[in-house]
Amino acid sequence: MINRKKYEDKKKREKAWHGPRNTEQKQKLLKSILTSKIFFSVERRRYSFSFAKWQMNSFIREQLKHQKVTKMLIAPCGSGDDYTYLKEFSDKIYGIDLSPIAIDNCPDSMEVKEGDILESGYPSEYFDFIASPLFFHHLLSIGFHPFLEEFYRILKPGGKLIILEPSIFYPLCAFTRPLKKLSKNVYGELEDEAAFNPKLLLNSLKKTGYINLKIKAATFSHMFFYLPLSKLINFFTKPFLQHNGFWDYFGWAVIFWGEKPN
Repeated sequence: MINRKKYEDKKKREKAWHGPRNTEQKQKLLKSILTSKIFFSVERRRYSFSFAKWQMNSFIREQLKHQKVTKMLIAPCGSGDDYTYLKEFSDKIYGIDLSPIAIDNCPDSMEVKEGDILESGYPSEYFDFIASPLFFHHLLSIGFHPFLEEFYRILKPGGKLIILEPSIFYPLCAFTRPLKKLSKNVYGELEDEAAFNPKLLLNSLKKTGYINLKIKAATFSHMFFYLPLSKLINFFTKPFLQHNGFWDYFGWAVIFWGEKPN
């Protein structure tokens, strides 16, 4: 049972994240170090997320056997950034997000609406495919199950679900997690978002009734790494990205796949 008070507070913080933010930090020295080019650049951040999402794109193409679906939902859709990686799979792409500021920036070709995923308002068995990249690591204090249940309800029999999330087993997490607390969240993430054990989501998918569950590492690089190093890591770990094994749990970003039974 979801804690409504906690969830309403969570929604307010998620919506506020898309608006003006107070960037003042108490740890000024640490902030100046962590936002310097040694640790951070917009280009490195963009490349890291983009690489993982193109891996997600390749995984979907493989699972769908290069076929299109009729209706796809991106939930939450944010500003529509994920549309680039998903548009080839459907001619009818929907999006839902809490933030009116975010959805105003979505591509015109998407059919979007402002709303709560748990009260989506979509008819049962409406979508062939749901994509939910980088959402569930925001839900650790709320729980995965209610959202997976709503996705299950609005998926058609045989419908597909793909999720992309950071793994707690990525070795650099031992460094980045305490650093986030020490730096007073210098990168402006929501305080309760965090990488998690992939088995938590796999177990929740199974409990909800999804079948044909799959997990696959999307990248072993990280946005802290210099761009040439990130590209080298992605090049040399390509064999691991192309085949399944225990290493899939240790990716920086991990792909999850599930299907609703026919």
